[in-house]
Amino acid sequence: MGGGHRAGDFAGGGALSRAQGGAHQAGGGVAPHVKTLVKMAWLNLWRNPRRTVILLCAMAAGLVGILFSMGFVNGWIRQLVADSVNIYESHVKILAKGYNDNPVIENNFEPSEKILSALAADPRVKSWVPRVAVQGLLSTPEHSLVVTIIGTDPARELEVSTACQMLAEGRPLSGGAPGEILIGQDLAEKIKKGLGKKVVLMSQQLGGEIGTGAFRAAGIFDVGNGGYNEGNIYISLGEAQQMLNLGGRVTEISVLLHDIEQSAAFAADLAARLDDPALEVLTWRQRLLYVHETLEMMGQYTWIYYAIFYIAMAFGIVNTLMISIGERTHEIGVLMAVGMSRTRLMSMILLESFFIAVVAVIAGLAAGGALVAWFHVRGIDLSSFAEGLDLYGMAHVIRPVLVSADVVSAMAGTFAISILFSLLPAWRAARLVPVAALRQAG
Repeated sequence: MGGGHRAGDFAGGGALSRAQGGAHQAGGGVAPHVKTLVKMAWLNLWRNPRRTVILLCAMAAGLVGILFSMGFVNGWIRQLVADSVNIYESHVKILAKGYNDNPVIENNFEPSEKILSALAADPRVKSWVPRVAVQGLLSTPEHSLVVTIIGTDPARELEVSTACQMLAEGRPLSGGAPGEILIGQDLAEKIKKGLGKKVVLMSQQLGGEIGTGAFRAAGIFDVGNGGYNEGNIYISLGEAQQMLNLGGRVTEISVLLHDIEQSAAFAADLAARLDDPALEVLTWRQRLLYVHETLEMMGQYTWIYYAIFYIAMAFGIVNTLMISIGERTHEIGVLMAVGMSRTRLMSMILLESFFIAVVAVIAGLAAGGALVAWFHVRGIDLSSFAEGLDLYGMAHVIRPVLVSADVVSAMAGTFAISILFSLLPAWRAARLVPVAALRQAG
């Protein structure tokens, strides 16, 4: 029995001997036993390279899945915000009190010199545009459809929003030629009207009468959102004011800032400066409640999705380390018999898990980053689901994007899972009784 144990000591303790030899040769600032543990942990991983590689690939694949999911969600959120803000909404709106809840023609205001001076004096403002936006009826001999009639300053509109720039056919509103209208691609297809074709607009005037106007399509825009394309049309501000009997009054002034993150601060400052109870200044978040709610909902659901990856990763780590410890019961008994403390034994197993995490993170970040970058350039085309996407305001092409916080959180999660779920195997190993471990192996 004794001879068998000595032979087993040499066979099972090979990693210990090699690691100790390397540690003594290295010398230097790190304690020899620390270097020994590090080298032993690394060598132990490659005793069964197939199992280690399978675990590494599984963890790296999980990290790739997490990173790609983060990138996709980020891309979708950015596109949702960009579409909502850039196409029409802008960062901040000045509205008549009550217009946000009840957007009718009666809720209008005069764009006074005080308002315009405040906008011109603030360096955070990139541009602004006065608009009249009301519900109306677009008619042709064959069709009658409810649309939002947007009367705007053509030159300023091009500075503030993107809808009038995204033309599939024709040209933007000139402002000089009377009777021009921009219609969306989906609306044009629905009413079967192209460039130069005549449509009639009708809407309630200020005072209760019905205002009408005849227009010809100067351009057809396509913002990539079927709902917006079908439900909105653009005419010049002057013609809208004339048709609706508004004089020089408007229903909104949309403000584009240099930095969207300044929206809340700017809105508060502008409201204080104007100090007009007949007006309200709202940010895009206050106006687009569905976007804000969608962002919160996505944040909740994505963490559930990420948790699935991390749980799968945790089971892989626990299973692999438990199998490894079972195969090395004799060696663990030898190490404890020759004086290795339970603390150092646990540290060695935790180091093995740490090394696996390091390699998996490097591989996962490289592969995940490359995958996100590739799809960011190409885009993920979801146009085959266009009808369903339009219901939720989703763009037809999503470009995944990663930010530094995503990378840090994915790395931290992987390392935390690796260390946390290796504690059980490490504790099980440290609880082994040396004599029982040697007998079990023998």
